[in-house]
Amino acid sequence: MGEHNGKDGIIRRVVSTLETAPAGGQELDCMISYALELARGEFDQVMMELLVNEGFSWNVISEIWEGKVARYTQSLDADIEGENIAFVMKSERRTQWAAVHKASDGTEYVAWARTEILARRLAALKGILANAGRRGGRPAAADDDEDAEEGPTDPEQLRMVSAGGGSARDAENWTVLF
Repeated sequence: MGEHNGKDGIIRRVVSTLETAPAGGQELDCMISYALELARGEFDQVMMELLVNEGFSWNVISEIWEGKVARYTQSLDADIEGENIAFVMKSERRTQWAAVHKASDGTEYVAWARTEILARRLAALKGILANAGRRGGRPAAADDDEDAEEGPTDPEQLRMVSAGGGSARDAENWTVLF
């Protein structure tokens, strides 16, 4: 059980780090790659798992793995397998980007981040992790997260209830990009 809690903790940290990251980079790309492998339960990057389990920092892991993982947070074209971004926009008021990942069952996951790329990858990651949890794979990023003070990382809390997403007074501060 401790092994699962450790891996779930890593997934939560990846989500939390993406939510607060100022920009993308190799370190974040490695974290996303690792979280996706954990969620799928099909770990192909045995060496990365060994480094993580041995307690090496993501900085060291990203140096070793440079060029061996997709540039998830550095290129709009490097999407996550299964990513289905249905909507993206920037809020000048929040100085953040919002992205909505629409899962195959119609469930929508919204994410906020500092850059468009980070928002897209974060929304997709939340949806994919939630889907993996429902399929019986690894639990979603924050299934048992009881600390709401840290911000919403539970996919159920992030599910969009309506197309509006924000208040009417915010509408004039939004830029919709297609």
